[in-house]
Amino acid sequence: MENVDLPLTPDFEVWPVTAKTERFLVQDGALVVEWSDGARCAYHPLLLAENDPAGDVLHPLSRETVLSPLDFPEELKVVDAQISEDGGIEVFWSHGRRGSRYHPGWLRGIGWSGVVEPLIPAPILWRGRELTEPPTFDGSQALGDETVFLSWLRALRDYGVARLEGLPVRDGLLMETVERIGPVRESNFGRMYTLEIKDDPDSNAFTSSALLQHIDMPTRECPHGLQFLFCRENTTSGGEGIYTDACRIAEDLREEEPEHFRALCEICWTYNNRSKRSGYKASGPVVELGTSGEITAVRYNSWLRAPLVAALEDQDRAYRSYRAFARRAQDEAYQMKFAYRSGDLLAFDNRRVLHGRNGYDAQGGKRLIEGIYADRDDLHSAIRTLERHATGREKS
Repeated sequence: MENVDLPLTPDFEVWPVTAKTERFLVQDGALVVEWSDGARCAYHPLLLAENDPAGDVLHPLSRETVLSPLDFPEELKVVDAQISEDGGIEVFWSHGRRGSRYHPGWLRGIGWSGVVEPLIPAPILWRGRELTEPPTFDGSQALGDETVFLSWLRALRDYGVARLEGLPVRDGLLMETVERIGPVRESNFGRMYTLEIKDDPDSNAFTSSALLQHIDMPTRECPHGLQFLFCRENTTSGGEGIYTDACRIAEDLREEEPEHFRALCEICWTYNNRSKRSGYKASGPVVELGTSGEITAVRYNSWLRAPLVAALEDQDRAYRSYRAFARRAQDEAYQMKFAYRSGDLLAFDNRRVLHGRNGYDAQGGKRLIEGIYADRDDLHSAIRTLERHATGREKS
C-alpha cells in the first residue's frame, strides 16, 4: 500500500510506486536514477527545482508552481541524493539551496526512457463496412453509473463516434449530459440549437435536403471539437445519418495516393459561412498533422469552401486532391448509415468524423433533434477524472 506520507506531486494524479531506486548518480549537475525495473533516467536540475513540492515552490492547494523560471540559479546543480525515511527521494543542491523531497512514483513516471507516451491513445480507425453502427450504450445505465458513462466517453475518444440509446425524452437532458463532460461551447447558432426547417435558413442543416459529409464550423480558427445530437422525436421518412472516419480516409490516401495526401496537408483552403447575420472566416489544410506526422484533425466542408486564391498549378493540385478525398468520403465502403431514433443521443468528434444525412420528407411526420457543441479537451479531462474516480485513488 502506498505511503500516505510521501511528498506531494505537482498534480492530482496518483503515481503508484512500481519500481525501487537501485542507485543515484550525479552527472553534470543532473540527477541520474537507476531503477529496479531496468530504467535509467536523467533529470535536469531545473526540472526538479521547479517541481519541488515544498510550499515556497508548489502551492499546496492548487499544486501549481508559484515561482518564475528566473527565480532559480541558472547554474543550479544536484550535488547528491538519498532515500528519506518516509520513502521519498531527497535531493541536495548547490548554491546553498535547501534540500528537496520527491515522490518516487512521480519521479519514475516522468522519467525519460527513450519513448514518449502519447497524451491520448491512438484512435481506432474504421470504415463503414467494418463498423456498421456507432458503439452504443444503454442511456439510463450510463447516466446512473459512472463506469458505463466512462465507457461511452472512451468509445467516443477512440472511435470518434458513440451513442446512448433509450434515454427519456425530456427538456434539459441534453444540456445536463454534456455539462457532465465539460462546458458547452457556444456558436452563432446559440448555446443549444434545434435541427428544424427554417423559412430563412442560415445553414443547409436547417432544410430537409440531403447533406454531404462535412465537419461543422470550418469557418472558425479552431473548429468545435465535439457535437452532440439528441433525437427527441423522428417519425419522418428518410433523413438517415451518414458518418465517415476522415482519419481513415486520410491514412488510406497517405498509403495509396501520397501526392494527393501531401497536397491535402500543404494547401490551405479558406472557409466562410454564408449568413446574413454573421461573417466567420478561417483557413487551413484539409488534413492537419502533429509534430510526429500523425493526423490530428480534418477541415472538410464542400459548401463553405471559398474560392481558392493561389497560383494555377496549386489550384490544380488542390482540386485534384480534394476530389480524391471526396471520392472516398462519398464511397459507401467508408460510410456508416443509421436512422435517428427517439431517445438516442449521438456524440461525435467534429474534427475527425464527417457527418451528413439523406434528405427526408418534411411533410410525412415529425423530426426534432437538439444539438450542442463542446470541445475535445473537455472530453479528455472528463475521462482522466472519471478514471481517477474508478480506481478510488483520487487525492484531495
